[in-house]
Amino acid sequence: MGERQVVLFVGDAFRYERALRERDAALRAEDPACERHLHFADEVDVPSLEMELRSSSLFALGRHFVIRDADRARSPKPLGELLKQTLPSGTYVSLTASSELKASNPIAKAAKTIDGFVSLPSPRGRGIQKAAREILDAEGVSGVDPTTLQELVLRSGGDLLTLGQEAKKLRAFSHNTGVDKGTVRSLAFPSAEQTVYPLYDRIGEGDLRGALRELDALRDPPGRVLGGVVRHVTRLAMIRLLLDRKTPWAKMTSLIGTPEWLLRRLVAQAKGRSMNDLAGALRLGIRLDQQIKRGEISPADALMTMVLAATTPA
Repeated sequence: MGERQVVLFVGDAFRYERALRERDAALRAEDPACERHLHFADEVDVPSLEMELRSSSLFALGRHFVIRDADRARSPKPLGELLKQTLPSGTYVSLTASSELKASNPIAKAAKTIDGFVSLPSPRGRGIQKAAREILDAEGVSGVDPTTLQELVLRSGGDLLTLGQEAKKLRAFSHNTGVDKGTVRSLAFPSAEQTVYPLYDRIGEGDLRGALRELDALRDPPGRVLGGVVRHVTRLAMIRLLLDRKTPWAKMTSLIGTPEWLLRRLVAQAKGRSMNDLAGALRLGIRLDQQIKRGEISPADALMTMVLAATTPA
C-alpha cells in the first residue's frame, strides 16, 4: 500500500474528518477486509495499545487503528514513543487532534519525526469561501452565486462543519428550485449570531430555563457542546475550591489563566454553587462522555441530561 503507516491529522475538524475518510477509503480499496479499530486518546492505555498493534488479526491482513482527540491523551510521551516504533506490515494508525495540540506535545513531535504530521488549519479570508464552494459542489449544490455564497458563510460563522451540515440541508430542500440568498436565509441557521458561551454561563448560574433557551438556539454538534460544558464546570469547581481556601486574587488569576474580566464572571458563578454540587455535575459529565464513547447514549441525550442535572428549575 502507498499509505503511510502512521498519520496525525491536526487542525480543522471538518478537514481532518474528510482526510480521515479518504485515508480509510484508500486502505479499503487496497484491502476490502481491512479492519477498523476506534480508540479515544484520553482512554488509551499505551501498553495495551502496543499489544493490539503488534498482534495479528484472525480475519484480515490489514488493520486501521483510529485514535481520536490526540490532544487529550493522558500519556502523550509513551504514546509518542510508540508511534515512532516499527509497526507490523498492514498495520496503520491515524490520529486526529484539534489545533490546540501544541508543537511541543510528544505526539506531535513523534509524528513529525516519522513524516506523518498533516496540518489542516481552518481556512481564513477568501479561503473560507473557496472551501464553502467545494463543500457545496461535493453535496451536489451547484450554481450558487457569490452573494448567496457569502450569505451562507456569514450565517455559518465560517465554520466548515456547520457549512457541511447546511449544505446537506440545502441539497435536500432546494433540489428542484435552486439556491439563492432567500433560500439560505430561510433554511440556514444563523450560527454566527449564536455562540456556546451564553449556554455555559446559564449552566454556571444554575439557570435551567435560560440554559434550555440557549440550547434551543444552538446548532453546534451536541458532543462538542457537552465537552465545553464539562470544561466550564471543571473550571468553576477549581474556582470554588480556591474561594473556599481564601486564595488571593492575584494567585487565583495566575492559576486559572483567564483574563480578569472573565475570571470575575466565573467567580460570580462559582460563588452561587457549592463544591458538592459542582463535583456531582463534573462526575456526571465524565460518566456521560464515557457512555457516548461506548455507544450507550446519544450525544444529544447526554447533553440534555447534563443540562438538566447541572441546573435548577426557576
